[in-house]
Amino acid sequence: MSDQAHLATIDVTTLGANVQQIVAHLCTSDCHAYGSVLQWCETRGDCCYAVVCPSCRTQFLIEEEDLAELERWTEANGHALVCGVTL
Repeated sequence: MSDQAHLATIDVTTLGANVQQIVAHLCTSDCHAYGSVLQWCETRGDCCYAVVCPSCRTQFLIEEEDLAELERWTEANGHALVCGVTL
């Protein structure tokens, strides 16, 4: 089964738009990879997060809630599809 067909069997409509875009890029594009998560935090505790595709270096800026959702999705589905984010 192709990655596109396999991803179609997993309901991604419950995911936020940003997370859907990242999952589509990492799991169905030619890159097909586990993205790296980068985190920048200020001393007052404000943090910014980015997911970086290791193949093409595309970067996705996301909120902490999106990162948590993406990590949950990867834990539940990423191993079967061999894609998602590194935890």
